[in-house]
Amino acid sequence: MKTLILNGSPRKNGDTVSLLKILKKNLQGEIKVVNAYYCNVAPCIDCRYCWKNPGCCVKDEMQEIYSYIEECDNVLIASPIYFSELTGKLLDLGSRLQTYFSAKFFRNDMPITKEKNPQYF
Repeated sequence: MKTLILNGSPRKNGDTVSLLKILKKNLQGEIKVVNAYYCNVAPCIDCRYCWKNPGCCVKDEMQEIYSYIEECDNVLIASPIYFSELTGKLLDLGSRLQTYFSAKFFRNDMPITKEKNPQYF
């Protein structure tokens, strides 16, 4: 089992990371944590490349995240809440998931072939 954790906390030793450490002890299999504040992922610029093409034309660390999303079983989002919202860098990363929406609703394509486990904590 593979799990991708998208961590939106800017604090390397904050409460969100403390909770993730506890969670990781109880998860089985391979775990990859992407720290939104410490990776090179630009926000979506609405270039609309993904409306007609698979993927994203912006080449950065998001390409690796796309690959891992394809093969993982679980995707977990962890973030502190700032002003009733996820953190800014996590929103940047999340905006790049637009390619999946575009695939399904503009190109009539199923971009992710491996189903994820729907679990809520």
